[in-house]
Amino acid sequence: MKNLILGIILLTIILYQILNLHHIIEPMGKTKRKNIYGRPLKKCRKKHTRKNRGSWDSDGYCSELGGGVHQICFDVNDKTKNFSNATYQSDWSRDRNNHNHCMCLGAWALYKARQNKNQIPKTYDELLCDAIPETVFNPGYVNTWNTWNNHELPNQIKAGVKSLYNQCYRQAKTQKEKTYLTKKYNHLMQSL
Repeated sequence: MKNLILGIILLTIILYQILNLHHIIEPMGKTKRKNIYGRPLKKCRKKHTRKNRGSWDSDGYCSELGGGVHQICFDVNDKTKNFSNATYQSDWSRDRNNHNHCMCLGAWALYKARQNKNQIPKTYDELLCDAIPETVFNPGYVNTWNTWNNHELPNQIKAGVKSLYNQCYRQAKTQKEKTYLTKKYNHLMQSL
């Protein structure tokens, strides 16, 4: 009986999210894309070439709303090129060195949680915050932050969200951007 009640509650939450997608989808329209600072969203893709793949949409934005929700614009460099292997994927990111990538919310959260537990080397300032859409802080994506290929760690969502907030707060250029970011962050944290 307890499982039935939990199932009904979960189904109700999912249906609510599906029926209220307008608050998620509308901001991602081509003319209304905003980043986590409330400014126009920048492209994650550096340049458009066949070799330069990175989970972005056809225009080069990290705007995926389904699947893994690839919305974290991540700089793949000498210090971060091992991120795919560090998140229990194949070692494909080594071939992406010096290119950006739209990382999944769950992969990012696991990456930071593993760093916090000293399981992998710590990395810093790998985010391109101007290219991260404000929808990354939508409470409807909480479960996406918290799962990744059955390799989840306790509190990985908090590790991922907090790390994103801290890095992007430091990158903010104005107090207005910091305030907008903080408001979005606090809204998500209240839902946890």
